[in-house]
Amino acid sequence: MLKVTKKAVALLKAVKSAEAAADETGIRIQRGVRSRESGTVDIGFALSDGPETGDAEIEQDGLRIFLENELVKPLDGRTLDVRSDPKDGPELIFR
Repeated sequence: MLKVTKKAVALLKAVKSAEAAADETGIRIQRGVRSRESGTVDIGFALSDGPETGDAEIEQDGLRIFLENELVKPLDGRTLDVRSDPKDGPELIFR
C-alpha cells in the first residue's frame, strides 16, 4: 500500500485549509490527463467529498486520502513525500 509521510500530510492539509474545504473532505490521488513519457503515469490530486467506486482509502493523521483503483498497484510500496525546492517551494513526489 502507498505510504504517506507526515510532511506530505501536512502539505495536503494546508491545501485543504487554503481551499476552505470541510473537515471530512479528502484528497483523491488520480491519473492525470495523459503521460508525456512512454511507460509513465501522470498523477493528479483533487479535493473530494468521498471515494469513488473502487477507490482505496487511507486515513493518516486525520487526513482522508482516496487512491484511484488503477493506481493501487503502480503505487504499492511507494511513499508520497515532499521535496523542498528553494526556487519553487514544496513539491509532492513519489519515492
